[in-house]
Amino acid sequence: MTRRLQGALRKDPRVQAAVAEAHAGKALMVWNGDWVRHTGQDGNGLAAVREAIMWEVGFAPQACRAEAMRGLVLISLADGPGAPRLVVGGGYWRWSDLLGAAPPGAGRAFRPG
Repeated sequence: MTRRLQGALRKDPRVQAAVAEAHAGKALMVWNGDWVRHTGQDGNGLAAVREAIMWEVGFAPQACRAEAMRGLVLISLADGPGAPRLVVGGGYWRWSDLLGAAPPGAGRAFRPG
């Protein structure tokens, strides 16, 4: 799912523009159990980034959406030093948690069996 999402975000000019505006040389946390609001942005999670991620995750195969994750995932939007990067995750979560379909906190309560 990470590779799939990274590929889609790298190709999206709206995502590139939103991140270029907010990028200050360090990785941008966009989702940590909830979408993170960035100074000067309308909506949480950088609206264009949030929308692109939700579309990609929403239309991914069920197995990808249900993948159990732990901790943070770093998504690079280009190759090379200084490239903009996004961070999603924290604790135990699933990609489907980014869709907001689960009750608040559900992603944090997940424990792998």
